[in-house]
Amino acid sequence: MWVRRLQALWCNHDGSALVEGAVLVPLLIVVLFGVYEFSWFFYQQHLASTGVRDAARYLARVNVPCDQDSPVWASQQAYAKNLATTGSIAGGSPRVKGWTTAMVTLRCHSIDNPIAPTGLSAYRGGPVIHVITVASSFTDPSLGFFSILGLPPPTISVLHSERVIGPG
Repeated sequence: MWVRRLQALWCNHDGSALVEGAVLVPLLIVVLFGVYEFSWFFYQQHLASTGVRDAARYLARVNVPCDQDSPVWASQQAYAKNLATTGSIAGGSPRVKGWTTAMVTLRCHSIDNPIAPTGLSAYRGGPVIHVITVASSFTDPSLGFFSILGLPPPTISVLHSERVIGPG
């Protein structure tokens, strides 16, 4: 008699959809929120990348590039940091929550452009080429799903270099 009851219970399919749903729905929710969190991260990284690219392009077109003693260069750097973080040289709300101008680093380095024995230089331009590099690294303002899984929030690191071409 017990054997028949066990066989009947084993072969009974009533409620199997409910059990399958109870097992799969939490997994599907985790996958859904994971996809949403990663897409949010990539969107924030794209905004930061666009910001540093805009700042580097702005500095590549200023009148007095790479003159550390010039007050004009200092103000242009402040404008570029505002442009990177807010999208406007005047400042405003940040592109990415928590991203400030203090997190943006600007560097201008020079590359010698000697003339070869053939009479040609390695790069077009004068004897010195200036390159602007804008970089930033900060913690992503995630939506919090990483912490549910016990993971630390990811760090966004972006960098863009642009050759100084002067005003145009």
